[in-house]
Amino acid sequence: MVKKQPADMGKEMLQTIKKITICSALAFLSACGGGGGGGGGDTAAPVASKDTFPLKTVYINTLTSPSSENFTVTGTSSGVAITGSGTVTHGNLSAGTFEGMPALQKTTTSTGSIVANGQTAPLNSLSITWVDSNYVPKGQSGDGEYLVVTGTPIFPTVARINDTGTFYTVNRYATSSKAVLLGTETVSYLLEADTVSTALLTIIFVEKNTSGITTSTNRQQLRITPAGTFKRLSSTSIEGTSSLTITY
Repeated sequence: MVKKQPADMGKEMLQTIKKITICSALAFLSACGGGGGGGGGDTAAPVASKDTFPLKTVYINTLTSPSSENFTVTGTSSGVAITGSGTVTHGNLSAGTFEGMPALQKTTTSTGSIVANGQTAPLNSLSITWVDSNYVPKGQSGDGEYLVVTGTPIFPTVARINDTGTFYTVNRYATSSKAVLLGTETVSYLLEADTVSTALLTIIFVEKNTSGITTSTNRQQLRITPAGTFKRLSSTSIEGTSSLTITY
């Protein structure tokens, strides 16, 4: 049996991994949050904190806090086991332009490699996120897509355990010319129990094509505090035959 060469590992697999390393950086720029409860590997039973959690402050803190984290990749694609590792870096906000209007922009990059069938392929991606002067999401480019936020995003000032809702929806285009509409993406959240003084914030991305059929689901997870601090935990994505998890 001839092993696949790195170039033959599959566009779907590479695109999915790239997507979850930059994963719609519009929402909390968290490199895509985790799939299940679990709190990043903790074994203690979750405790429903009685505190309130400032989701809007957490969102602004992720935008204004440059960072760099190492990650590992595990999962399968078309029945092939995938492993890998790398680093994702979130830059500073800087002046930019989006849709012809002044905006603030933030660049997210990832570097690393993945292994499948004993072969290694590079993993490199870049995305740019734009927000207005009040940090309201406007759009994003990266991974071969150009996203434009529709309507008015809603970020609750505070939330409690078990609160859920929708942040915003975007139209997905192939390029900035917006000549080809690929579909939509809806970004929602769920606040779950963790400890007496923390909560697990899960951000859920659901992509649909122009026929309204779901094509991928991505779940980001962060641990947050009542003070608005955050810790990125993990990312889980299901797209086509790929099911992948990134752990920080």
